[in-house]
Amino acid sequence: MQILAFNGSPRKNGNTSTIIRAMLKGAKAAGAETREIRLHDIELKGCQGCLSCRKRPGKCKQKDELSPYLEAIKTCQGMIVGTPIYMYHVTGQMKIFVDRCYSLYISRPDGSGYDSAVPAGKRFALVTSQGHPDVERFQRPIRWLAGMTGLGLGMTEVGRIIQGNSHMAPAKADPELLEKAFRIGQKLVKGE
Repeated sequence: MQILAFNGSPRKNGNTSTIIRAMLKGAKAAGAETREIRLHDIELKGCQGCLSCRKRPGKCKQKDELSPYLEAIKTCQGMIVGTPIYMYHVTGQMKIFVDRCYSLYISRPDGSGYDSAVPAGKRFALVTSQGHPDVERFQRPIRWLAGMTGLGLGMTEVGRIIQGNSHMAPAKADPELLEKAFRIGQKLVKGE
């Protein structure tokens, strides 16, 4: 059983990364194999809108370092998606990742919507951090990211951490927050 973490933060030891690693620790303690994919450290190309994934459902035509991870989403038990909020939205690398996940959406023949190339029963957790103290302020990108992962890929959300005021109150100095992240990581493996 494997838990994948897609980290959209450019900061290796920033708040988003710290919270993601606490979740991965929890998943590992619950018996999972874990893997953190730092989107800023791999070569990833943006979606070209070529629609070749409509001809080969579940397969993206692009060949880069993200390609094997898109395939791994189909076989992992669950995943963590984490990003800081920059300029009212997710980071650019996280947006590229989500756009490329479009290849995992399978168009219904009657045009009524999409199904997922990801087998049912998988779980996900969400992590965002932001400098602004009001965590309600940036709900739109958070809802969007949760929707793309949950509704879009057909995964069930087991928990989320939205950290506000991250510049003044860093995650590494908040044992309660890290304990909550650890428990969410365990839920990814064990369920509710």
